[in-house]
Amino acid sequence: MARPGLGDLIGAGPRAVSRYTGTLLAVFVAQSLVAATCMVAVSVVLAQAFAHLPMFDEAVDGDLVALVYCVRYGKPSLLAIGGIVLGAVMLWQLASWFVVGGITGVLAQRPEGRGETARRFGASGATTYLTYARLALCALPGWIVVLFAFGTGVGLVAGRIEHALNALELFGPLALATLPAALLLHVLWTVSDYARVELTLRHDSHDPGVIATYLRSLAYVLRRPVTLVHGALGWFLFALVTAAYAYLAQGHPMYGAEGAVTLFIARQGVALLRMVIRFGILAGQVELGRTRPLPPRRVEVKVDPKG
Repeated sequence: MARPGLGDLIGAGPRAVSRYTGTLLAVFVAQSLVAATCMVAVSVVLAQAFAHLPMFDEAVDGDLVALVYCVRYGKPSLLAIGGIVLGAVMLWQLASWFVVGGITGVLAQRPEGRGETARRFGASGATTYLTYARLALCALPGWIVVLFAFGTGVGLVAGRIEHALNALELFGPLALATLPAALLLHVLWTVSDYARVELTLRHDSHDPGVIATYLRSLAYVLRRPVTLVHGALGWFLFALVTAAYAYLAQGHPMYGAEGAVTLFIARQGVALLRMVIRFGILAGQVELGRTRPLPPRRVEVKVDPKG
């Protein structure tokens, strides 16, 4: 089988999005419900803590002194908000193993019809859930190395950052210091993506081991730079959408109910675009994963008990 090039991987994205739009929207709605629940809980905590504090309005408008006062005044509430956000992130992280497994299974098996797609999504997500959890544990040492590289890089430029007089002097050294950690993070993220694809594609036929699959995926990604370029393209589009939203929103304050609704729709649109990008990148990874050499079959040796 001929190995697909970068153009083939990019082209697989729009085809998958157009074919499984319903699956994409269903996952987006589920994510939005989690985010909306978190936002409502945070807004309730903020209302109870700062509704009767006029200085909070000044802090929202950018007054640094008012912001510092509100942080000190509402420290318990801010800690509660941190707990709510952390809980929501952990909940979605646990759910994401099922969601990503379901999406990967759909893209790998290419079912026809809504009913068959839903059954494949649920079956694949349930089958690979614990496997993905073990894969996350295998990837944990790599994340520790990334944190160490990040801390080391920031520590080397800490003095220059403290004495920075403008944005260029602040963000220039910081970007250079975090670049090695960012590159390492991208490699490890790509390795985990291809390991998940391999575990889903070969689960029924070969049942590969998690550790062996992770190591094989690491070697595969290092031998095939197109995997890193393809993944980097997804991150570039992700950053481009985010930057475009920030640019368009700058200098356009939104007040009242109409402004709140407009802001909500805009943010949901940006979130949907980000999910479309991620869905398309995953489709390309599945397309390339089909061409990988097959892993060795796991053979179970049964020993008959001696009578």
